Amino acid sequence: NLPDERHSEPFESRLGDRYRKVRSRSRRRTPKTQEVAEIPQDVKHLMQELGLEVWCGEVLRRLTLWQRQAVVRELGNMHDVRNPTGVVISRIKQIVTPDELLQIFIELNGLDQDVEAKLWELTPEQRIEVLAPGIYVQNVRNTSTAVRSRIGNVLEGRKAMTRARAEEGR
Repeated sequence: NLPDERHSEPFESRLGDRYRKVRSRSRRRTPKTQEVAEIPQDVKHLMQELGLEVWCGEVLRRLTLWQRQAVVRELGNMHDVRNPTGVVISRIKQIVTPDELLQIFIELNGLDQDVEAKLWELTPEQRIEVLAPGIYVQNVRNTSTAVRSRIGNVLEGRKAMTRARAEEGR
């Protein structure tokens, strides 16, 4: 195949944004919020300094000032950390109560009332299992449907992210 001399630039650049949109496998979205709230300056600063993902800033915004300060105290030296968002979320999980974490999960992912009610009906251990794959549900079309699936898996004694068919074949 000889290159087409009519076009001096690569095929991908000729398509521009259409190429990038088609190639992207993830559905990037901003965290859902019931209300649009201003992100506090300390959170903005931390996000810029550490290069945190937007959804992590949304989690930090939902903490009290005391809780945010405790997270920052626990961080220590964050230079050369591959995943600063993961480290920050890990610290947050150590500081907030399980109920606070569940409320943040519900708000962050914009879950519907039915799924929210099902989450609150779970035992504390089951809630932890549902949240284990991550506090921010990514790469799904509908976060409520994805969390409903996690809940069903946990209630059936499986890991939250297990596919039912894979388990049945074993």
